[in-house]
Amino acid sequence: MKKTLAWLSMTVVLLLGLGIVLLATASTVRAQIEYHGDPLGYFKRQLMWLAIAFVAGLAATKFDYHRWQKFPYMTIAFYAGVFILLAAVICPGLRREINGSYRWLILGPLRLQPSELGKLATVIVMSVWMDRIGWRVEQFKKGALIPAIGLAAYLGLVLAETDFGATVVMAVVGGALMFVAGVRWRYLIGMGLFGVLGVGAMVVRNANRMARIKGWFGHMFPDVEWFQVSAGVNIDPAVLEHAAQKAKAAAYQLDQALIAFKNSGFWGVGLNQSVQKFEYLPESHTDFIFAIGGEEMGFIFSVGVVLLFLSLLICGMVISFKAPDRLGRLMAFGMTLLLIFQVFFNIGVVTGVFPTKGIALPFMSYGGSNMLTALIAVGTLFNIGIQCETASGKMAKNVVSRV
Repeated sequence: MKKTLAWLSMTVVLLLGLGIVLLATASTVRAQIEYHGDPLGYFKRQLMWLAIAFVAGLAATKFDYHRWQKFPYMTIAFYAGVFILLAAVICPGLRREINGSYRWLILGPLRLQPSELGKLATVIVMSVWMDRIGWRVEQFKKGALIPAIGLAAYLGLVLAETDFGATVVMAVVGGALMFVAGVRWRYLIGMGLFGVLGVGAMVVRNANRMARIKGWFGHMFPDVEWFQVSAGVNIDPAVLEHAAQKAKAAAYQLDQALIAFKNSGFWGVGLNQSVQKFEYLPESHTDFIFAIGGEEMGFIFSVGVVLLFLSLLICGMVISFKAPDRLGRLMAFGMTLLLIFQVFFNIGVVTGVFPTKGIALPFMSYGGSNMLTALIAVGTLFNIGIQCETASGKMAKNVVSRV
């Protein structure tokens, strides 16, 4: 376990180092506009958040995860507190609108995104509940209905913000934890279908999201006249042209991200030499920062980052498998999946595999709330790994004493 923790430490340090260097170059153009000529405005704020997140992550390594189980009222209070924060985002005066969504609370000079805490709460509360009910996880009421209601309460508030990305992350992580805990297949499939249909209906009714999907579809299948709803249906050409133009505009970010990768070559155009960050690629310092890294540092950067996240996945799974108890296994699995699924989705969006959707790249994208969540998740993994080592040491002493 010591080797696993050492490897995890090295992986996270490298990701943070690459991330802070990349942010310093990717955000310069936007920062000059937003911070009155200071090209390092975003970089300085990210350093501040990194310091806060580091302290929180260090505290997580010292916080015995068994306390969540030993003190159930603390777990309930945590769930309720996050619920209140999620609800507060909907309240005028506390929230802040960015790109048509309400996802941030204004706390003095800081902006907090409660949905990030919702991701952590999903892992912690779901793991504690599944461990507490034990074999009753196979029962419909305790194994499926109650945790589904608790998760749905969070998802409903996050959808109201409207944050489809965080909704997907929380739903996938919560569902995966229920699966590995032993909830029956038929319950999970039924709830999954219900959730997909509900979210799908909301997406169809949202012109913004539909335009993004149309733009992505046009990239994937450029020769398909997919605006024709069904065979034999005549649609006004003007309507088709309007839909096509709207989809093209929505796919602009993906177009620019792919151009960044095409320009990169093997070694890239050079650090701080990106062209796309000059307002060609919107959100170049947040959701699409991976494309700027690929442009400036080339194919070698893209592959290296993927390998580092693969290393993080392996370390997290090793810690989960070797955890001293069921709670540790569930919590380590959940924290690992929470990080890796966001990586998978972000890189998939940036490379055109998935429709454009705002999900940060952990450790790299600009954003304090996501950095805070990521380092708390890593700190929890360390806490579980350290207790694996402690449990192994105690077991070895017991064996020696008996001999």
